Amino acid sequence: MYPAPGVGGAGRMGKVLRLAALFLVLPFFLQLLGLGDTPLGGGLCGEVFRVKDPAWALTAPGFWYGVLFMLLLALELGFGLSLLLLPLLGERPGAGWLRAGRYLVGTLLVLFLLTRTTGLPAPGAGGWVLEPAPLDPLSLLLVGFSLAGGLLLRENGGHGAAS
Repeated sequence: MYPAPGVGGAGRMGKVLRLAALFLVLPFFLQLLGLGDTPLGGGLCGEVFRVKDPAWALTAPGFWYGVLFMLLLALELGFGLSLLLLPLLGERPGAGWLRAGRYLVGTLLVLFLLTRTTGLPAPGAGGWVLEPAPLDPLSLLLVGFSLAGGLLLRENGGHGAAS
């Protein structure tokens, strides 16, 4: 159960966690902008939905990058929703749970940087290939919101020792 709002900064911490949850849930829904042909680009998962021939999709690295980021965005959505729903059940997310969220955001950030610079090994037409994915404004926006949510997931509000 949460302590009273004036005790131990629990009220402020609850607001910070709700804001972090918003930033972690938002990228999943903003990715839907990548389904259309918008000036923002395809986002992290755009290549998955632009495939015309499913047999050819399995040989394109962009397809595999999209599947990977789709999984990460779904995990991030679930984590963000848990931050919103746990207080309704009278539970406070523990330090380990917040750390898991930071690791999830860190994994997304590292994979984003790798796929946009060098590429990850992915199956291609002639074997395994390293092909960087294109950088577009929507993917930068999605990673930026995720990073903001991850930075807000500090234990104990960043003050003193974690409890």
